[in-house]
Amino acid sequence: MGILLKKPPNAAGAAWPAIVVGLFVAFGGVLFGYDTGTIGGILAMPFWLKTFSTGAKDALGQPTITAQQSSEIVSLLSAGTFFGALTAAPTGDFFGRRYGLIVSVGVFTIGVILQTAATAIPLFVVGRFFAGYGVGMISALIPLYQSETAPKWIRGTIVGAYQLAITIGLLLAAIVDNATKDRNDTGSYRIPIAVQFAWAIIL
Repeated sequence: MGILLKKPPNAAGAAWPAIVVGLFVAFGGVLFGYDTGTIGGILAMPFWLKTFSTGAKDALGQPTITAQQSSEIVSLLSAGTFFGALTAAPTGDFFGRRYGLIVSVGVFTIGVILQTAATAIPLFVVGRFFAGYGVGMISALIPLYQSETAPKWIRGTIVGAYQLAITIGLLLAAIVDNATKDRNDTGSYRIPIAVQFAWAIIL
């Protein structure tokens, strides 16, 4: 590993600033992984189901949501990422890579605010869409930013760190969901959602 991270003797200039920046920007993958991972746990939380149910009951007579509502909530994030990825390149060209990422995080934060404030499905799915839009922009801009700033001899490792960050986000989502699932108040789902503010602020 040390050999792989050693700067080639013929490479000019200091490489460590670009490496640090590239690895730090990879943190954006946590937003993607966490947002993707947290929704599965939230949709199974009893208090969330009781709050967002529109009258459907499960086999035990407990409040739940329909399969159509569940698929809508989950898929709206992917719809947002689709459109976000389409607009990422023009945004990065217009604002620049760094400010393009800041704009993306702003859009993502709007989605998190809407989801945190929601007490009914319509506002929740709108928040999911905007969060997905921001994530789609981020997921396209981060590898672009990394590949343009990283030295060529370590570019693959730095861009690959983005995928590692996604899996870390999935792990963190499972931990937070598990910690709040038994709460009998809005904190059961609002805490896992609101934690995403921290990831956005860090990026």
